[in-house]
Amino acid sequence: MRVLAGVLAAALVLVGCGVPLQDEPAPIEPQAIPSRLQSPGGPTAAPSAARTTVQVNFVRKDRLVSFAREVPGAGVLDGVIQALTAGPTASEQANGITSALPPGIALTVVVVQGTTVGLELSGETDGRSPTENVLAVGQIVLSVTALETVDQVTFWRDGSPVEALLADGALTTAPLTAADYEALRSP
Repeated sequence: MRVLAGVLAAALVLVGCGVPLQDEPAPIEPQAIPSRLQSPGGPTAAPSAARTTVQVNFVRKDRLVSFAREVPGAGVLDGVIQALTAGPTASEQANGITSALPPGIALTVVVVQGTTVGLELSGETDGRSPTENVLAVGQIVLSVTALETVDQVTFWRDGSPVEALLADGALTTAPLTAADYEALRSP
């Protein structure tokens, strides 16, 4: 009998510890909300997107120079590509910075395999001097391989590998590295 009385007493205590039911929602006073749950923009404010700094390369007097750009933390590789195709800022242009990328060129990431990124080229690339072509390829390769997770870049057009000019003027379809274009960097 004592055991039954103990079990009943414990059950009553546990039922009494529950959250009471309500027929309607009850408002919460702002001062009752813990500070860690409060946000300056209120409960509907969206969290700010994380950003990261990357390095992109542009041209000054036929040499490649690196500039910092802020890109979204998610999709850093796409951010580098967008920064490259956007070109130098107005103030950079006023200081003689240009891009060797042809107007209207589009670069699309088609494969990421290990530390190698494959980029599909679309848009017009003909009619440019060998110097402009080498600088354009170097601009892309140095910018993409500046990411910690990328060591090599390959180029494709219409699903087939594209020969690229190395800094020494040789053509190759082999994966390209930063070392292939170091000689083009501004001292």
